[in-house]
Amino acid sequence: MKTALLAGLLLATTLPLAAQQRLTGKILDAATGQPVPYASVSVLNSTAGTTSNAEGEFELRGIVLPAKLLVSELGHQRDTVAVAAAATAPLLVRLQPTSVLLPEVQVGSYLGDLIAQAYRQMRRTNAQNTYGQAFYRQVTRIAGDATEVQEMVWNTATNSAGMDGSAFITGRFAKKKARISFNNFSNLTKSVGFNMKDDSLTQRGIVGLNTARCYKLSLIGVTQNGRQHLVEIGFESKPGLAPLTAKGTLVIDETTRQVLHMRFESPDLIAIKINSVVDKLKEQQVICEMDFQPAPNAALLSYIKVDYQAALVSPLERNVAIRASSFTYFYNGRPTPDASATYASPKGGEVDLAAIKKTTYDPAFWQNNPVVKRTPLEEQVMKSFEQKGAFGTMLTP
Repeated sequence: MKTALLAGLLLATTLPLAAQQRLTGKILDAATGQPVPYASVSVLNSTAGTTSNAEGEFELRGIVLPAKLLVSELGHQRDTVAVAAAATAPLLVRLQPTSVLLPEVQVGSYLGDLIAQAYRQMRRTNAQNTYGQAFYRQVTRIAGDATEVQEMVWNTATNSAGMDGSAFITGRFAKKKARISFNNFSNLTKSVGFNMKDDSLTQRGIVGLNTARCYKLSLIGVTQNGRQHLVEIGFESKPGLAPLTAKGTLVIDETTRQVLHMRFESPDLIAIKINSVVDKLKEQQVICEMDFQPAPNAALLSYIKVDYQAALVSPLERNVAIRASSFTYFYNGRPTPDASATYASPKGGEVDLAAIKKTTYDPAFWQNNPVVKRTPLEEQVMKSFEQKGAFGTMLTP
């Protein structure tokens, strides 16, 4: 699960300012030619880096060329790419997929033991926070039509179990008149993570000492990525034993015992109610995904994805599909907090949209920030708001 570092390079006194350049690129799967989303792109021997977007595109600004890029993604082999100078056309990086090995282990208690060891490792490193920022983007759709978009930047404190604290910095939004809206959907993102507060003897989470008792486990496969042996484990809750109905996958580095990826879906993680005597939300389902980058001590949180789906039921019409999706990724990570920043959880009662409306919109911040770069699909969504009835800071010239 991955972190994107966007701090500019410190120039040596012998280098001219003109050496700082802008580099764009796209990451592809070498076997299929398909984009590789959410890959980590870092500049060797510096703190500069970023993450590719949903279409494999990335952008680096203020870097000194020539340079070497380290490109990595969980399902692909790492690659180092030498870049002599910026070019007009985007740099194409093709990553080889990792090979799936036939596991040579007796599944038996192996999977439960590996998860328990990962839990102990997570508890040992849980106090090692990483301080930085996060970019959050949320899109709500009703019957396939985008009705609201919210984008925010937070100060964040994260660790190997998830988010430990956050504070709103700035945001923007666009909104249409709609039957339903999600004004504080980011609470789901902030709550996704591994529970480190339960007593270790009774821990019943997806990653815990008793995971094998509460969940059906299956070995999906083992992949080799350099020195990493990544074990992918499928899990599904046993009725009445797990704290919630959930199924999904875990990826654990067999050597370091670090959890690097988790994806799960659950029909009872949340139950949203609406203020209506006739409309009801049914078939609610939440899909969550967390991704971490391996690190010498504690894994670094890279991104969190949350997807909520439901059917809006009305006596006068068929089920209307409701979907709210968010993507949050973390960057500028460092081991010590910024003295001028706060990382406490937001005060209760303040909703995202209210916080965004209190801020002064800064167009330059959003236009010149590679972190918030939209994919063509996201640009198409924004164009749909340029119609009668849409309002918000995103639409302000």
